[in-house]
Amino acid sequence: MGTDDPLHIIRANLFYGLLDYTKSFPDFSIPQRFEMVSPREGKALLAKLNRSLMGEEKLLLYVHLPFCSSECVFCNAFPQKSNVDIQKRYLEGLLEEIRIYESSDIFRDRSVECLYLGGGTPTSFSTDDIRRVMAALRSAADFSESCSITCEAHIKDLLDNARIEDLARSGINRISIGCQTFDQQVLKSCRRFHRASQVEKLIRDAQTLGLSANVDMMTGLPGQTLEGVRRDLEILGDIAPDSIEYMRHEIVNPLAISLYRQHPDLLVSDDELFWMTYEAQEWMEKKGYEQNGSFTGEKYFPYRYHWLKGTPFVSFGCRSRSFTKDICCDKHEDLSLYLRLIDKGMPPIARFMLLNEKEKMYRSLFLSIQTTDGLDSKAFERRFGRDPVDELSPLMDRLTAYGCVEVDDSSIRLSKYGRYFVEDVCCFIIDEAVREGGYDTPARRMPHSSGAFTERLSSRLKLQDNR
Repeated sequence: MGTDDPLHIIRANLFYGLLDYTKSFPDFSIPQRFEMVSPREGKALLAKLNRSLMGEEKLLLYVHLPFCSSECVFCNAFPQKSNVDIQKRYLEGLLEEIRIYESSDIFRDRSVECLYLGGGTPTSFSTDDIRRVMAALRSAADFSESCSITCEAHIKDLLDNARIEDLARSGINRISIGCQTFDQQVLKSCRRFHRASQVEKLIRDAQTLGLSANVDMMTGLPGQTLEGVRRDLEILGDIAPDSIEYMRHEIVNPLAISLYRQHPDLLVSDDELFWMTYEAQEWMEKKGYEQNGSFTGEKYFPYRYHWLKGTPFVSFGCRSRSFTKDICCDKHEDLSLYLRLIDKGMPPIARFMLLNEKEKMYRSLFLSIQTTDGLDSKAFERRFGRDPVDELSPLMDRLTAYGCVEVDDSSIRLSKYGRYFVEDVCCFIIDEAVREGGYDTPARRMPHSSGAFTERLSSRLKLQDNR
């Protein structure tokens, strides 16, 4: 790989290694810009969120079910340990939160295009519990006839065939199975235990019932190798799920931090991570699997596609996030505080970011560039009254010089290798927005939940990352 090779340029100038990467896609935010919300301000902010939806006819809904029976090293969602009593209490709080939002008229005259049940692991709840949530939302809002309803699922929760059948009967038409890898040694380090044969059976069962089945995979896991990723790809080729999402391991979980402190040799080198990412994306492209950066339509990732096309989404549950064209709101992460506020009839909103005009421009690029259509330059000019290449310079100059984007009179799109390294492009856009905004140093993204703690660990681990 010569110094003028496009891949070398991306590796040298854009790629974020394991210790520098924090998950930024699929949406834009600047952690330094968030403002805290007092409980008494929650209703006023909910009203502001509703006003920001003026003129919107479609909504996406997300429900956060933050419980899981597993404690996986790679997880960045920080779920609660499965507990029947606590989950029952959480479910009642969740249903009450939906009622609070319904009373604010946030659903009025709007159609729900997609519903996504995420976590944690939603299947740690019974199917009857999931039905109750869906029934509450259907009672509060109008669902489109073609509404996509996705439920994330843990492999061991689905091993009984009847569970998939129950989910299908409840109205769910898409499942997303967290697999990450088939390498048994890596799975052991991550505290996960499953086999390719189990995943294949689940995929076949789901497809037989008419459900679309997605498999989540990862690169950069503790002790993972390039050869291991290649074996994973061979297995995926045989299993042939409807869609696959490859993500990069983000070191934010205390379990991962502890593991790397004890076994720094398990850290994947930046070079190996780079080629893992490249080969996974190249394989996906050859097999016709769409990813962020290459979405041509809603067929494989309906919720994600509508999100990237700018459809606002409203979320429910602790640690969930809502986003419109103007405002981003986060719920409280602390479960007990979330429930106490709901008991008092208060929206459990913890913080918000009101986007200024320049941040809206960055977000417009950030979202649009993750589809094959890219950013429509004329639409950008109509909305903001400015040319995107001129207005977002020098960001565009650098992305063009790195060979990540292609610009013509009508659009700004990712190049082939820009699509392969779309996560890095997204991180780069946010870092540029942070630098331009002059926010707190260092001018970079911050992990959503671990903040300076991970930054300190990162500095220590870098001293050991000389393999």
